[in-house]
Amino acid sequence: MKAFLVAAVCGIVLALNGCSGQVGGTARGLFIGYVTDKTEEEVVAKVGKPESIDTKPNTLRWTYKKKTFDPDNQSLVDEETILIFQKDAAGKFKVVQVIFG
Repeated sequence: MKAFLVAAVCGIVLALNGCSGQVGGTARGLFIGYVTDKTEEEVVAKVGKPESIDTKPNTLRWTYKKKTFDPDNQSLVDEETILIFQKDAAGKFKVVQVIFG
């Protein structure tokens, strides 16, 4: 009986997650607020390490996989979320743009 109840509760949780179209992650607006104008260290502390990093002399591009969702589009999970960093006046990289894809 106990195993049945555990299985039933797990099924309900999975069904609710499936119905929302979202498996986890952060809403786009919140994510933008978390990372905009933040340094690399601040971003890692708030949202974790990226899946990949692409560096150029004055620009840094971090890519996250399935980290965000679009609450305005049935909460569909974004395949990629890309952060564009550029150096500020002090020479530190800070997020200047977020791209959802």
